[in-house]
Amino acid sequence: MNFNKKKTQEYLIIIALYALLTAILTYPMVLHVGDTIGGGDEAFTCWSIAWTTRALLEDPLHLFHANIFYPANDYSLALSEHLVGWTIFSIPVYSITQDPVFTHNFIRLLTFVLCGFGMYLLTYRYTQNRCAAFIAGIFFAFYGYRMAIQLHLLAMQWIPFMLLFLDKFFQSFKFRDIILASLFFILSALSSWYIGIFTAIVGGLFILGYMILDFRVRKEALTRKPLLMVLTSLFLVIIVLTPFSIPYFEASKHYDAERDIDNPLNYSWSFDIPFLFNRFGIFFFIFALIGLFLPLSDYKLKKPDLNYVLKQKIPIIFAGIAIVSYILTLGPVLKLNDVQTGIMMPYYYLYSIFPYIAIVRDLSRFSFIMSLAGSVLAGIGAAALLHRIKGKDMKYIAAAGLIFLAIIGSWHVPVFIPVSLATGDHVPEVYHWLAEQPDDVKIIEIPTRWVEDNSEYTYYSVYHWKEMVNGYSGRDVEFASKIMRDTGGEFPSNNTVSLLQHIGIKYVIVHADRIRMMLNIPDEVADEFISEYYLQLNQKIESEYNSTIHLAGSFDDTNVYEIRTMPEVLPDEVILLFKSGWFGSNLLPEFYLKNEGKIVAYAKSTGEYELSFLAEPVYSEKDLSLTVNGNLLGTITAPPGGYSKGSSNIVLNKGMNEITLASTCTKLCDIPEINTISDKCMSFKFVNLTVFQA
Repeated sequence: MNFNKKKTQEYLIIIALYALLTAILTYPMVLHVGDTIGGGDEAFTCWSIAWTTRALLEDPLHLFHANIFYPANDYSLALSEHLVGWTIFSIPVYSITQDPVFTHNFIRLLTFVLCGFGMYLLTYRYTQNRCAAFIAGIFFAFYGYRMAIQLHLLAMQWIPFMLLFLDKFFQSFKFRDIILASLFFILSALSSWYIGIFTAIVGGLFILGYMILDFRVRKEALTRKPLLMVLTSLFLVIIVLTPFSIPYFEASKHYDAERDIDNPLNYSWSFDIPFLFNRFGIFFFIFALIGLFLPLSDYKLKKPDLNYVLKQKIPIIFAGIAIVSYILTLGPVLKLNDVQTGIMMPYYYLYSIFPYIAIVRDLSRFSFIMSLAGSVLAGIGAAALLHRIKGKDMKYIAAAGLIFLAIIGSWHVPVFIPVSLATGDHVPEVYHWLAEQPDDVKIIEIPTRWVEDNSEYTYYSVYHWKEMVNGYSGRDVEFASKIMRDTGGEFPSNNTVSLLQHIGIKYVIVHADRIRMMLNIPDEVADEFISEYYLQLNQKIESEYNSTIHLAGSFDDTNVYEIRTMPEVLPDEVILLFKSGWFGSNLLPEFYLKNEGKIVAYAKSTGEYELSFLAEPVYSEKDLSLTVNGNLLGTITAPPGGYSKGSSNIVLNKGMNEITLASTCTKLCDIPEINTISDKCMSFKFVNLTVFQA
């Protein structure tokens, strides 16, 4: 009992020290926990943790049916990280504060403390030296790249705990240890799929290292009882993670959310050793290299034998993890000075076997694994140095000096704090007004620039939670994006008003000052622009849509317009809304069909229409089939080398109709003339795809 009390006191002191270092080394973050949230990805992550926390408390069965990208929002949370693993912290914090910004920022700071503490426990197991373990935690927690990234990429804290219990399992083969290792793996994966990939790589390499370098472990692990324990833990992982994985596969089909090799190729590092020293810092490398090459205890023989080298398995294992993760940052093709050499790297072959590794879009983020492995080595290096110092007082002085060097090597103060969006009571009044409206109200906000507007609308929705056409993520939703762009560019028009009526939008929220900034109108004439803009907009509504559009509220530079369901407004033409199966259909004059592309055609009346297009097959002769509302209408064969004209008489119903074009796609890497490793798969290039009344 006394031992447990002593350990508890030690751990509380260590946690308090890492909390203090967090306040210092992330300064001035700690001063802005409740009042600062940046735009773009940070605003989106705040929304994401708030949505997940709320959904798990109120409606967990509809977790992935988020409020963004309406009406294509069945799996809209699965377009990015769900962050469920964070709710063990966000639920109690949010329940107490009712503040989404404080919750997000508190958890963000907590990751630094947990990363430090987890690394402390892991490294202490190998060194039995508290100072060395503390140094390892400093390097890991305060790796510079962590200072300016989103919450889901900070979630490395559970990996050291997983490795700790994996190591214990290999020493004792107790069922408790493998189950705890599995639970920490699950927490990592539920905190971020990115980190789940990292955790799987680290865990796999750690196990492989033990099996290669430790004969006893290899012999005992392959016996019946340990194998049953491992299989049970794997079953636990699969059972827990599968329900959270399925929506991502569904999102991949609904939104073309899968990733190809192009992004990893573009975001990979060049081979550049000096760059590594700059990225991690010279002190980190010195400590880590000492940990790799300097044993923890004195060795008297002039030439270490093989058995001695193998006993140093922990440094070897973590050095291997660091090397493998660095190789992964180099991507599918080796680059020198950002120029591709044509030399294929291991990532390319790993991607060929397991394409889901492309979840990690930016390969520089594999450096997080390097920071983890290097931090363990740094702790071992610090322990090796301290072991060689004689005298208690000298050890204390040396320990203080080494901790000081670790802090200097992790010093990035002051940390950049972005210009904050409004928080709490200071959010724009229109969002407080929206919160008072019925829960089933649907909205769209304009203008709709992706980062400058949609990320902020997504964040501000945490104050009202209405379903909205707007949204933000790492992937586009073509169906919702088309509605956003058309409404932002044309409202009010027959096409936009009719479509908004049909999908059930009640309020169009117009931000005139955002429109001014989009048009680069100077601040000096802001008031004049806003007055003139609303004058013209209101005049058009009064003259053309007086019975359909009603001014519901005015808040500073923002007006809210209510779209009434009657009288019905009919579109001037058939509106085509591209869904899945296309590249560039909403943005480019030329766009590409994959295997099967779906289009929603919104028609004003039931009748005969004509579908017309120009299409060129990619690389070779291909068949192209046309299906309308489930009825196959026919197939054409198009030769390569130019556009073929296609047309067909079709019958559309009033409202939404589904048009499907299907063929067989060819991967770009299979076309010798292109000379690329891109695995984008395309069947036809299209231009001028239109549907008009016959």
